[in-house]
Amino acid sequence: MDDVRDERDMAARDAGEAADLDEVDDLEEAEVWRAELARANEALELARAELAAAEDRALRARAELENLRRRQQAELERARQQGLDGALLPVLSVHDDLERALAAATQSDDPASIVPGVEAVLAGLLRKLETLGLERTGEVGEAFDADRHEAIMAVPASEPDQTGTIQSVFEAGFVQGDRLVRPARVVVYQEA
Repeated sequence: MDDVRDERDMAARDAGEAADLDEVDDLEEAEVWRAELARANEALELARAELAAAEDRALRARAELENLRRRQQAELERARQQGLDGALLPVLSVHDDLERALAAATQSDDPASIVPGVEAVLAGLLRKLETLGLERTGEVGEAFDADRHEAIMAVPASEPDQTGTIQSVFEAGFVQGDRLVRPARVVVYQEA
């Protein structure tokens, strides 16, 4: 009986030690989970901080890009205006020349005397337009070219070699290199 009691005591002691070991294991496991949770929270806070910094950088980059776009647009408009000014200067000098021609005509007894001056103004304008790369197109006798000329009327040709040529020019056309700036508006000879 004593042996049975000793075995029971021993079994109880072993069961108590096992319960103590289970309790220690549970506490250690809880500490491991707490440490893991703390590391996960730190990583989460770090990721949130990195996200906030990235969002801030993205907003700043977007604002900088928008500012750059506005500056480029303003510079483009300034360049366009300067280009327009450069093209207008020759026209303004022609304006001045025509005013002088009209003033001379009013002082002269013969208004026809200003014709050579007006022709000189026109020749000067054509020279200034050539410096801008513009060339006149659409001259009497020139072959009609639908890419450069606009036929506003057709008249019957009196000679066969006139067919398809320009009879008269209503408005001169201008080209800049291969680019048509304004088509010449012309009257064209056609077959009778």
